[in-house]
Amino acid sequence: MKIIVDYPPNFEQIDRVFGPLRHKSILYAYGDTIYNPMDVVIAPQLIAHEEMHGIQQMQHESAESWWDLYLSNKAFRLYEETLAHRAEYQHMVSNAPNRFGRRMALKHVAQRLAAPLYGRMITTANAKKELVK
Repeated sequence: MKIIVDYPPNFEQIDRVFGPLRHKSILYAYGDTIYNPMDVVIAPQLIAHEEMHGIQQMQHESAESWWDLYLSNKAFRLYEETLAHRAEYQHMVSNAPNRFGRRMALKHVAQRLAAPLYGRMITTANAKKELVK
């Protein structure tokens, strides 16, 4: 995926649902592009996460229709985020030096999935269970 320092084309729609988001270090996948408006260094596990969203969008009718559903349907959003967070977690696990590192990766990614950014759609405990499936 290419990386662009800008907001995605549907940023206003995203901001209406999750905002205010301007000037926050959030990455957005839109088609084959990762939008990185704050030009932050992107950790490899987050690239894996955003690549999963890119794959999801390509399997959908279009990136625009995927985003429309993602923004309007919490069950769809949770499913898609679970898969993306699972990709992120798997990347971290494959690079963890030991069991403690794997445990910390699970805790970190589960907390991100359960975070307010996504609307607290799942508890951290349930997120952990979903990530290891």
